[in-house]
Amino acid sequence: MILLLIVSIFFFCLLIGVPVVFSLIVASAIPILFEPMVSLTQMSSIMLESLGSFTLLAIPLFIFCGRLMNLTGVTEDLIYISKALVGKAKGSLAHINIVTSIFFAAISGSSVADVASLGRVLIPAMIKAGYSREFAATVTAASSTIGSIIPPSILLIVYGALAKTSVAGLFIGGILPGILIGLMQMGYAYFYASKNNVGTVNSEDLGLDSNKELSKIVAIKKVIFPLSLFLIVIVGIMSGVFTATEAASIAVVYVVFIAFFVKKERRFGQYMDVSKQAAMDAATIYILIAAAAFLSWVLTYYKAMDPIIQFLINSDVSPAGFLILLTLLYVVLGTFMEPTSAMLIFVPLLLPVMNALEIDPIVAGIVTVMAIRLGTVTPPYGLSSLLASKVAGTNVMKMLNHILIFVGVYLGSILIIIFFQDIVTFLPNLFMDE
Repeated sequence: MILLLIVSIFFFCLLIGVPVVFSLIVASAIPILFEPMVSLTQMSSIMLESLGSFTLLAIPLFIFCGRLMNLTGVTEDLIYISKALVGKAKGSLAHINIVTSIFFAAISGSSVADVASLGRVLIPAMIKAGYSREFAATVTAASSTIGSIIPPSILLIVYGALAKTSVAGLFIGGILPGILIGLMQMGYAYFYASKNNVGTVNSEDLGLDSNKELSKIVAIKKVIFPLSLFLIVIVGIMSGVFTATEAASIAVVYVVFIAFFVKKERRFGQYMDVSKQAAMDAATIYILIAAAAFLSWVLTYYKAMDPIIQFLINSDVSPAGFLILLTLLYVVLGTFMEPTSAMLIFVPLLLPVMNALEIDPIVAGIVTVMAIRLGTVTPPYGLSSLLASKVAGTNVMKMLNHILIFVGVYLGSILIIIFFQDIVTFLPNLFMDE
C-alpha cells in the first residue's frame, strides 16, 4: 500500500509540473512518516553516500571541459572539417550536420549543448539550401543524441557509477554504436535530399569565408586540437595510464592551455562565466543523483522489483528479449522524464534482472543510454527538439512526421546492437582484454 502511494505521488508531482528533483524527494520521504525503521538521518546518509563515488567526479570536469571548448572557436572548426569531409555529396548539409554532431560529441558529451552550439549555424544554413524548417530542426535534434554514446558521455559516467561497470569499457564500447547511428541517419538524409532535390550549400551560409576554397590541408590542421583531446582521453583510459576521472581533469588542463596560450582567449571574465555555468550544470546532476538514490533505496526496501524479477526468470525471457523490453521502457520514460533521473531510479532496480540473465554489462549500458536519450527528441519532454524548433522558427507538432522517421531509424540501430552485440564489445575486448 505504501509502495503504491510512493509511486502515485511521484507521478502525480510530475504531471502537475513539480521539478523532478522535488518530486523524487517528496515521494521518497513518505516512508519516514509510516516506517519507524526509516528516518531523516538515514535519508541524508544514503543521499550523501550516493555522491561519494570517485567516478562521479568526472561529471563536473567533463562538463567544464565542454564549456571551455566553446572559448576556442571549435564549433566553426568542426563545421569546416565536416564540410571538407562530406564535400558535395547529395544532402551534403544534412551530412555535415550529422558528422559535426559526431565530432562535437567527442568533446562535449551533451545533446543539448550540441543543438545550442551547432543548431544556430546549421539550421539557418539548411533552410537557405532548400531543406524544410521541420527537417532541418529534426535532423539537428536527432543527430545530437550521438553525444550520449560517443565518449566522453555524462550519461555513460552516471551509468557506470550506478551499475558498478567500467566507465572505460562503456566509453570504448560506445564508439562504434555512435558511428552506426550517424551512418543510419546519413542514409535517411541522403534519401530525403534525393527525393526533394535539395541543393548544395554555400560556404558563407555556414559562416565560412566564401573567398577561400575548402582545403583538406586546412581541415587537417583544424582537426588536430579536437582529435588530440579525444585521443588523450580514450588512449589514456584504454592504456590504463589514468581513469576516466583523471582523464577528465587532464582534458580540462589541456583545453585551458590551448584556449589561453594558443587561441589567446585571455579575458578572465570568460573563464569565470564558464566556471559558473559548469558548476550549475554539475550541481543539477548531483542533486538528482542524491534524491534518486534514496528513492531507489526505498523501492528496494519494499522489494518493488521482486515480482518482476521472478516473472522474467520463470518465463524464460532471453537476454535479447529483455533488452528489447528495456528499450521500450526507457523510450516511454524518456518522453516525460529527464534521462538522468530515469536512469538513477531504474538502473539500480533492474540490475538484478540483468545479472540473472547474464547480460553483458557494457552492452546493457550502451542500450540503456541510447534508449533513454531518445527522450530528448520525442515530445512532450523532447528538450533537443524544442530547442531546435525555436531556432528553426517552427514547432514540434509540425516536426512530428520527421521525428517519427528518425525515431524509427534510431530504434533500428538499437535493435542491430541488441542482436549483433559485437558492435559494442569488439573494441573493449580488443583493447581491454586482460
